[in-house]
Amino acid sequence: MHGVMKLKPFKINFFMIYFLTIFQDTHGNDLSKHLLGFEKFLGKRFQGEFYNSTKENPLMDIIYFERILNGEAIRISHSVNHGEYGGEYIITWNSDKGKIESYYFSTGGEIRVSSIDITNNEISIKEDFSKNKNGIQKVKKIFRLDAEGSLENNVNYMINNMWVKSHEMIYSRNDSAKIIFR
Repeated sequence: MHGVMKLKPFKINFFMIYFLTIFQDTHGNDLSKHLLGFEKFLGKRFQGEFYNSTKENPLMDIIYFERILNGEAIRISHSVNHGEYGGEYIITWNSDKGKIESYYFSTGGEIRVSSIDITNNEISIKEDFSKNKNGIQKVKKIFRLDAEGSLENNVNYMINNMWVKSHEMIYSRNDSAKIIFR
């Protein structure tokens, strides 16, 4: 009888830990209903080369998508050339405005508030650049996952109230790539 008593607390503790682990696995990745569509991006790191990169002057970007704040927000971090430049988007539901917004903070001191549109394989970030003196009114960045698991980033500029394609980057999945801020 004494051996059975020792085994019983062990079984109870084992099952409690097992069920808590399962509960965390199924509920620890929950997202706000407003952020649904991000699931396919989360937890992934990508590495891409800028269109004007050369062997003499390589320009690489690392980007990482993660769930934060108990699923109430998403963070997209990126780092260019091992920390020469970088930034973070914090994406969350703005209940006062009734829409998803992004708050971007860069290592260059920039802060921008942007609007976000999400579908299952695409994130569209529209940023206001109207205070620039270069004629660009807005910038639209579209992140898309393709069938092979690569990340496409299309960048468009609004100039004179018309969208103009700027450039496209293709990122390969690289889970060992590091986001670096200096």
